[in-house]
Amino acid sequence: MKLRRIHPKGAWMKLTDPARMARLRKRRDYTQSDLSSLVGCTQQYISAMETGADTDCSERIALEICRRLDVDLEDLFRDVTAPSLPSNERMERTSTRRSAA
Repeated sequence: MKLRRIHPKGAWMKLTDPARMARLRKRRDYTQSDLSSLVGCTQQYISAMETGADTDCSERIALEICRRLDVDLEDLFRDVTAPSLPSNERMERTSTRRSAA
């Protein structure tokens, strides 16, 4: 079962094309380490984004990546909303169903 990340408050973005991000970085002659230093994250995080292992990031990181790669935000990222927690009523129905099974 894949766990779903629950984001803290704020805007979150999803990288839509990890391979494109890698191509754009290489065209600018940046290493992953170079880009991570410019953006303010780790090289491991840039690597995870480019391989598709982690495609979620804060709006600040997304904006910095796009600024450094000279690309529009919409060309690499899309806005995602944080999954909302179920209401108490829904939680009660879920636990009732489980206990009846």
